[in-house]
Amino acid sequence: MAAPSARRLAVSGLSNPFACQIQAKNEVLLVFMQQSIIRRRFLHGSRCRNRTAGHAAIPSCRHFSTESEGDTQSDSFRTNEGVVEGVWMFIRHGDRAPSRPLCPPHRRDEEAAYWVTRLPYPDTATAFAKFSKRFPLLIQPGTNQGSFIDVHRNPFGFLTLSGLDQLRETGHRFFNRYNHHGYHLPDHDKFSYEGAQDFLDAWNVAVYSTNYLRTIMSVQSFLDGMLGTKCYEFTQNQHTRSLQLHVHKEERVPDHSWAKVEEHGTQMKNKAAMQRHDHDDDDTLVGIRVRNLANDPLNAFDRNPDLIAELVSEVMLSPDFLNKDAGAAPLAARLANFLPGLVRPFRSDFSAKSPSGINWVEAADHFVCRQAHGVDLALFTDFEHDSGVEQTLAAMAYQTTAHLAWRFRMWYENKRLLAAIAAPPLREISNLLRDTAQLPQGERRPFVIYSCHDITILGLLYGIGADFLFDGTSIDARFWPEYASHLVFELVRIKDGPSTDASRTHVVRVLLNGKPVLSLDFDQRETKSHLGRGPERLLTITDFEELVTNLEKAGGHNYEQLLGGHSLSTK
Repeated sequence: MAAPSARRLAVSGLSNPFACQIQAKNEVLLVFMQQSIIRRRFLHGSRCRNRTAGHAAIPSCRHFSTESEGDTQSDSFRTNEGVVEGVWMFIRHGDRAPSRPLCPPHRRDEEAAYWVTRLPYPDTATAFAKFSKRFPLLIQPGTNQGSFIDVHRNPFGFLTLSGLDQLRETGHRFFNRYNHHGYHLPDHDKFSYEGAQDFLDAWNVAVYSTNYLRTIMSVQSFLDGMLGTKCYEFTQNQHTRSLQLHVHKEERVPDHSWAKVEEHGTQMKNKAAMQRHDHDDDDTLVGIRVRNLANDPLNAFDRNPDLIAELVSEVMLSPDFLNKDAGAAPLAARLANFLPGLVRPFRSDFSAKSPSGINWVEAADHFVCRQAHGVDLALFTDFEHDSGVEQTLAAMAYQTTAHLAWRFRMWYENKRLLAAIAAPPLREISNLLRDTAQLPQGERRPFVIYSCHDITILGLLYGIGADFLFDGTSIDARFWPEYASHLVFELVRIKDGPSTDASRTHVVRVLLNGKPVLSLDFDQRETKSHLGRGPERLLTITDFEELVTNLEKAGGHNYEQLLGGHSLSTK
């Protein structure tokens, strides 16, 4: 085996050992400077959790805040004022194992065994079964051949126990928020936490998820925290699975046979699921609906793969994209030397069509997952325990995630691509706003939860022209939604009394991880022209409707055709 210095020289792509040392030092200095800038500019950002016992703590990383310096009031229409009368919430799944192993093939089982220890206790199937007693999966038979999309690289891509913790805590925080600022039935000013029924009496909770086991279990845990049902109470701090090198995967993996199915609009109990999990009709509180992939507005990359591939290719063939992505090729080559799983023959994803030549989502995933669990970046590679390689990988982490965010920014600035991704879910919200504003007192209000992915939330932010994405700084341009991120659209009553024009009595408040988001005109972002004509530049219902209509027109698609002929409504 070559000496460590020789190995570092080989992977650096440099012929001069002194140049190699200088570049490594410069990269480490660069990442420290970048992290320092983030800390100074975003003091209100959320911290990455590091709850993993038995591992040395790493410095907390900060994520980008959407709160501007001038918006620090705790009570304003942008944050808490008014009465929330409708909720549409998009939640990214919680912390998970990496989607794919990037280590050398001979270390794969060893890495898999480690990630098994991070999964729910005593196993994923037990957690899913416990959640499903109160929050069962509702799905049409035959969807995706009866399996979830993300289970075929078991245990990679599986939700971790800390991911369940994140969503349960988030759900509890939202219960408190709407207990204080949300709609209540007449003569009721508070909800009882451990009971859930009075919350469900006031709110018509509907839940939709993509066909991923991690998104379904994430929203189940969210509901468990929001409704106080205590379906599954194991936590990362109390229960972890011991490392067993011969256990490389989950032995039991849920599939659609564990669900309830819907036929002709009625819920029918699956006999196999009844026998396996002893469901009781009276236990069910809220179902988790997975729509047919052709009709699902939540993930256009899965729903319309041919169209998305065509539109992404248009962007990737532009001179600006080709030039900058080619500039990242040396970084990609060095990453691939450390992480050989990034190089795969006969791959057919978007990375195969770009000059840099690797899958940047997978590369960023390596850093995010390991940092979240306090795992050395070089662990399970051929450079394990080499402090120089560890420093070099740490320096490349920021560059990798920044390039990933830039690629998606380029994609989402293409109006046809953005409209295909963001217009369907936004239209689904828009169709319900006016009717919700006119509901009589005493009638339940819509509370719609969408369990989805980072690229869904990112697309929606670009779709509404989120102001913080276009403030002219490179930091905000590199924003990426962290695990358990939530983008919430609240219909807020700001004036009492009936009105023939709901735009006078209500506004649409948008919150990303609790921070207000304002909308800019897509075509006038350089002038910072805000779309909202309500108080504090919030969107009125009319503003929101016009935003969605203009996005649809800019895309030029037949949107019902994009969704398999289905109309865009949650009714």
